[in-house]
Amino acid sequence: MANTEHLQQSSFLYFTGQGSDKVYQVHLRQKDDGWVVDYGNGRRGGTLATGTKTSSPLAYEAALKIYEKVVKEKTSKGYTPDQSGALYTSTELAGRVSGELPQLPTLIAEEQLARYLDDPGWGLQEKADGENRILLIEGGTVRGTNRRGLFVDIPQAWAGTADANADAARTVIAGEHVGDAFLAFDLLEMAGQDLRGAPFIERFTYLQKAASTVPWITVLALELSAEGKRRRAAELLAAHSEGYVLKALDAPFAAGRSSASLKFKFNQSATCEVLRVNAQRSVAVGLRDEAGAMIDLGNVTVPPGEALPAVGTLVEVRYLYRYAGGKFEQPVYKGQRPDMTPADAVLSQVTRIKDRSAALEEDGEA
Repeated sequence: MANTEHLQQSSFLYFTGQGSDKVYQVHLRQKDDGWVVDYGNGRRGGTLATGTKTSSPLAYEAALKIYEKVVKEKTSKGYTPDQSGALYTSTELAGRVSGELPQLPTLIAEEQLARYLDDPGWGLQEKADGENRILLIEGGTVRGTNRRGLFVDIPQAWAGTADANADAARTVIAGEHVGDAFLAFDLLEMAGQDLRGAPFIERFTYLQKAASTVPWITVLALELSAEGKRRRAAELLAAHSEGYVLKALDAPFAAGRSSASLKFKFNQSATCEVLRVNAQRSVAVGLRDEAGAMIDLGNVTVPPGEALPAVGTLVEVRYLYRYAGGKFEQPVYKGQRPDMTPADAVLSQVTRIKDRSAALEEDGEA
């Protein structure tokens, strides 16, 4: 039986310098009784030339060493995980456990919203459409972590601004990484002071102060009044945003899935596993049910500017709803999810389900 701690990994790297626009993807995946490292490279949006770095399956540790070497070689030559081509830091810490885990909001349905929008004990922030990131700023160094608590590389522009505060004690900020920007929504430590036990509204006040002098940090606004919350919710809907998060103002910070942080999404999305790569730039995606069986949720088109993900890669798919027992309706490809694991690609994520017979009745009435 395979060791569950040995996880498949994929890196998608881009190079836009010297008039080029290239993509390089490398995958560490299980094959037979061992592990292999496969790659693809070529012009972005075009057909990639594929190959393998392992002529036969190896032990996990040996294959991982080859995978990490390939990624390191490419990033040293100017390749970056950011599709814009922005350069990232390349540190030896990447992939190691940080000890910091994020607070994850719980999804709620539309019929539950009124209670929290009217309650003065709850605030509202935009749900940014990026990757969960915790930043640790200490001694002139900025390090970032993902939702799994692992260190990740961050844009060089972030790391370069910490030098002026080389003597400052540790500050820990939670937020979302979107493009080259960091959208902050919570503060866990400030200048060596642990704020995790303080109420959220107090942490947010300190956050505004801590972020005021950092140009690449934007603090996500917090609406407190019922009128302000409803107005902001309507603005986010009109702007086709992902949704918003409701925060209990008196709650301390606690890592993991939280009942003091609730998210409402205008359109649902799910972290899916790629089942096969089709012709004409589309992939089939699926999720595992409670029994562990893989359920095919249909095909989704991969935009021309995106690298085609390999089979086994985890990707984010936004959809309108799922027909009961059927496929996603109006799926939209959002990109790879290297911060997630196969354990996240489960069918229980899908809660917006529509009965096909009811839908046909609605169409007939229209």
